[in-house]
Amino acid sequence: MSLRTGITFAAMLCVLSSLSHGQTTASALNSKALVFIHVTVIDATGAPAKHDMSVVVKGNRITALGKTGRVRLPAKAEIVDAAGKFLIPGLWDMHVHLGSYEDGKRALPLLISHGVTGVRDMASPLEDILRLRKETVEGTLTGPQIILAGPIIQGPLPFKMALLRSVSNAREVMETVNYLKKSGADFIKLGDTLPRDLYFVLATEAKRQQISFVGHLPVGVSAGEASAAGQRSIEHFGSARYHGVILACSTRETELSKVVQGLLTAAMRGDEAADTKLFRAALVRPLVESFDEHKAATLFGRFARNQTWQVPTLVALRDVWDSQRKGMNDEDRQYADRMWQRYMQMLQLMTRAGVKIMAGTDVTPYGVRLHDELYLLVTAGLTPMQALQAATRNPAQFLNMLDTLGTIEKGKTANLVLLDADPLADIRNIKKINMVVLNGKMIPIPANPR
Repeated sequence: MSLRTGITFAAMLCVLSSLSHGQTTASALNSKALVFIHVTVIDATGAPAKHDMSVVVKGNRITALGKTGRVRLPAKAEIVDAAGKFLIPGLWDMHVHLGSYEDGKRALPLLISHGVTGVRDMASPLEDILRLRKETVEGTLTGPQIILAGPIIQGPLPFKMALLRSVSNAREVMETVNYLKKSGADFIKLGDTLPRDLYFVLATEAKRQQISFVGHLPVGVSAGEASAAGQRSIEHFGSARYHGVILACSTRETELSKVVQGLLTAAMRGDEAADTKLFRAALVRPLVESFDEHKAATLFGRFARNQTWQVPTLVALRDVWDSQRKGMNDEDRQYADRMWQRYMQMLQLMTRAGVKIMAGTDVTPYGVRLHDELYLLVTAGLTPMQALQAATRNPAQFLNMLDTLGTIEKGKTANLVLLDADPLADIRNIKKINMVVLNGKMIPIPANPR
């Protein structure tokens, strides 16, 4: 049985709305079991694909799986004949920004339509994102599971935004960490402009409060120092602009770090050209040419030992560099391309060193690009299984939820995606979504979700 019936995206929104308000089908209400038969299971444990399998879902859990014909099927179960199809765990985007309540509310069905059943929100207005999480947990909204930070902690800034919390001294850092934890944040996110001394105050306070901290590498704090201090994940190779991780792989790290710090200081003083200079050959050329593979391998070994996870957000990095190309000369563009090659090389070296990678997009509420991120991870040298795990098993492990999420195994939450083609043969097949099962509820997907 195929559920690709060409329903419109508006129709899918109606399905999601009915799920939220209790006007559901029998399977959505979990009044009877849901069973996939003759399906190929890619369980994301790293094991080979298992063919001609049956998977039984009761309530919101996977209660049985095994070879079709050898698994006892519950009476009156809803049977999905998934011959020729592939079942994978629900996907996580580990770096999103849902934005305001209304923006996030519009984004939720779009995420589900792309098989995203979990997100790590890396900065949205606190009250709005807490409300979105509360309503998805209660079931008044249907959407992915939300893990959240609240606002980004930055140093003194000449402006205010709901996405940012500016701190200027140790007391404000400690008060902010305490406030965010008490408000319900799952972790603390820090930004590029947090001063060095306040970074280490935050690290100490987060440890005392038993809440992890993640985010950018502040200018003035090296990648090795951040790993040693306990930063749980590093995003965008440290920063989309300030080159944190690649700086730490340079034989000219001290010299070039001073250049970057000077450009940040100039930007904070209102020098509009300073930001542009971060992408020009005068800085990028020595960064690219002084990259040292041995130094990188040593750093990445430290990441692996300290369990400093990486979320490269390749789609976001590509967008940032593409946005700069219009004003570049030929040399700038040449070294921008070489910087991209270094990103690919760093990912290969990280994988070789055993550094854990998670898929994230830095996406706003106006699009879903996780599928593109997985393709770029494979382009960088990860296997399709490793890329899939970057959006399934790895996030569950990072979030200490591997006992209930991240793989297709008996007893785990039934967040599942049914595909029409094999993602291990071509990771781009991750886009060929037939159906999503969210918390045990079956959601058909339109042929062309946007």
